[in-house]
Amino acid sequence: MSYDLCEKYKIGKTLLRQDISFDEKLQDVVNILAKCLRVKRCSIMIINPDDLTLEVKAATNHEIIGLKRKLCDVTISTRALIDDTPFYSDEKRRSFFTPLDSSQYSSEFSVSIPIKYLDKKLGVINLTDSEDGKSFTKKQEATAIDIVEHLAPYIYAAQTKDVLERKVRKLEETNKRLMKLDELRTNLVGFIVHDLKGPITTIMANLDMLNYEPLTPQQFEYVNLATEDVYKMQNMVMNILDVLKLEEGKIMIYREETDIYTLVKREITSLKNVLSRRNIELAFEGSSHICYIDENLIGRVVTNLLRNAIEHSPDGGKIRLNIQYHDSQKETRVSIADQGKGVPDDLKEKIFDKFFQVEGETKQRKTSTGLGLTFCKLVVNAHGGDIWVEDSEDRGARFVFTLPETLKEGIH
Repeated sequence: MSYDLCEKYKIGKTLLRQDISFDEKLQDVVNILAKCLRVKRCSIMIINPDDLTLEVKAATNHEIIGLKRKLCDVTISTRALIDDTPFYSDEKRRSFFTPLDSSQYSSEFSVSIPIKYLDKKLGVINLTDSEDGKSFTKKQEATAIDIVEHLAPYIYAAQTKDVLERKVRKLEETNKRLMKLDELRTNLVGFIVHDLKGPITTIMANLDMLNYEPLTPQQFEYVNLATEDVYKMQNMVMNILDVLKLEEGKIMIYREETDIYTLVKREITSLKNVLSRRNIELAFEGSSHICYIDENLIGRVVTNLLRNAIEHSPDGGKIRLNIQYHDSQKETRVSIADQGKGVPDDLKEKIFDKFFQVEGETKQRKTSTGLGLTFCKLVVNAHGGDIWVEDSEDRGARFVFTLPETLKEGIH
């Protein structure tokens, strides 16, 4: 093994060590370089992109470690970096760099070699004060350049790793702040919505009492409109509270044998007034089938999907609700199709995300709170089923959810 190869091997072995820091590795490399090239002084300066400086990371003279030069300063090191070629200096040349480089040289000769990899400038290696006090030989120059080229990929990798680690830390800190903000928002929403339950209950009770009073047809219509909107508000409040509880695992699924046909029929009846006022026809097909489900939660899923279909259907339109039991898959499938403008393909997954809304005249659908469909997804998934939206034959949207006959593993 030649002398140069031996030094390269030592440098490579040093840079691959895992038990010391990168700065310590560079310090060991500096000592190897000084011995190999027979110089008294050697330093490695690395570009700091944050403040646009060259910083001494390792040196035979420990006093200068940490010293910085601005990239815009006129120094021997920055000159080598700008010229992108080794820069040799003697007494005459060095006089141009006073006072920044007027320090502590024993001889008049030095060389600064730029470190670069893949056309990216990384730093500079400075060599000065040859042991014999003479200028650098061609062999020393060639060896130094060769070793720098060998060293550059390691420095590049270390810098890249450092940048990535800093970005990861920054992203982690940002993520923590966002999670904290989301927690604060969730808590605030929870407090506000919880406080709304009381006034809504009072309004509903008073509207119900008005139905026992003699009312004119117009007054009766007003009371019905107010009652429908209050029920809608109550449903929105319950969706928000239950989504928060479902995400925290605080809602228990109380399963019992339930006729899905009877359950859906009951939910349709609760919406007959709004269907009649909008002159929307609801075609209901299906047959009795016993499912082992939480009747209350699945009933609200049906109500949410029906309200969503009504909201996006034109007056005088038609909604198709279908219940089918698929024996081969051992599951019950419920579908609700409207004649609205449909859901764009790129939104068919996002529409179930929490607080997701589509707004504006150029958009095709929108939701009220962005939680109704989220509630549906969480409840259906908790039952071991799936929910999705697809295009219907009436050019609208068809929302479909499944309820498995047998519970999936891990679903209780």
